Amino acid sequence: MKASVKYETWYHTPRGKWIADTEFAMMMKLILPIKNDTILDVGCGTGHFSRRFSREGLSVTGADINDTSLKFARKLGGGVKYTRCSAQSLPFEDEAFDHCTAITSLCFIDDPQPALREMLRVARRGVTIGLLHKKSLLYLKKKGSVNYKNARWSSLSDLRNWLKEMERPVKIIWRTCVMMPSGTAIARRLEQSLSENIPLGGFLTAHISYV
Repeated sequence: MKASVKYETWYHTPRGKWIADTEFAMMMKLILPIKNDTILDVGCGTGHFSRRFSREGLSVTGADINDTSLKFARKLGGGVKYTRCSAQSLPFEDEAFDHCTAITSLCFIDDPQPALREMLRVARRGVTIGLLHKKSLLYLKKKGSVNYKNARWSSLSDLRNWLKEMERPVKIIWRTCVMMPSGTAIARRLEQSLSENIPLGGFLTAHISYV
């Protein structure tokens, strides 16, 4: 439980809040949800982003394999339903949700391909994921640090390789953000002036849908 508290507390620090706000805004631009759409948030952890989706008027189900994280998330409420399951074997029918998300959770799965296949199976309108981007200043600054030691850093080419063997061809729309990871006032101003299509941000976001 201490790890969950520490994780959630980080989102309320100035730097953590700015990063979370920036990542969430980018996710929403790609998802383009309509009020009351259903969304499955895979690897929801403490439910931080699940609750944010719920505040936007979406009907949210958070899924995670970690009992401790789910217990913590349930205590925080926020109108989210939570279920314990593996990302590689989602207990839902085909196209059970309008959208499916995975915000850095694939960075901690040994083989993301089965999880992506499952998410595409249960999502009617597509899957939106966030990855730790290897081609970024964040990677150069944080690789090997304690907080990131078990995380996978990926590139757009990695994502494309994971999607090669899906049942049907897929379309990928991608963006990056958090190009200046320090979170200082100067970094925030610079971030606003940079294009989301510059492939150097520490957070790689991609919307994936079957063609």
